[in-house]
Amino acid sequence: MGRTDEFRFKTKDQRYVLIRTAVAEDAEQVLDLTNEVIRTSAYLLTTEEEFKLSVETERDLLDSLLVSEGSLALVAECEGEIAGFLDFHNGRKKRNKHQGSFGMSVLPAYRGHGIGKALLQQLMHWAEGSPLIEKVSLEVFSKNRPAISLYEREGFIEEGRKREAVKLGESLYDDLLIMARSTK
Repeated sequence: MGRTDEFRFKTKDQRYVLIRTAVAEDAEQVLDLTNEVIRTSAYLLTTEEEFKLSVETERDLLDSLLVSEGSLALVAECEGEIAGFLDFHNGRKKRNKHQGSFGMSVLPAYRGHGIGKALLQQLMHWAEGSPLIEKVSLEVFSKNRPAISLYEREGFIEEGRKREAVKLGESLYDDLLIMARSTK
């Protein structure tokens, strides 16, 4: 099941943050966060004009993650605001359901305060306790040094590179790094 224990911590600027399982009631704030991150980040595949999820659809997605074996959604809540979001999905076939990948977003105002690290650590805690999940993977833009540094500090290693996988402009590309960490 896609649930984990709650975890509380204090940020570098002395704000309290709660890391918890995302629930359907978080849908509107998760969408607001996603829209803000898409609007302000250079390191996402999805563009503003492509992102069209409704609150109802997001609610349904969050509900499905709660009951799906090998999936998890987490939020980082700070002073009543969802400041970060992470979702993990495992493979759906017999031969790949032991592994999965995640995406993570943190609002710009909360970056650099340990929220991404806390979300990632909570994901790994959950995955390491799962009898199903043996490997956690991600893809990250090769120019996103802060994210890559975080993943490396948390034990992820580069497994491959998709060259020029992201087209940013007429003749401007970025590579996607494939990184992973074992849970066993």
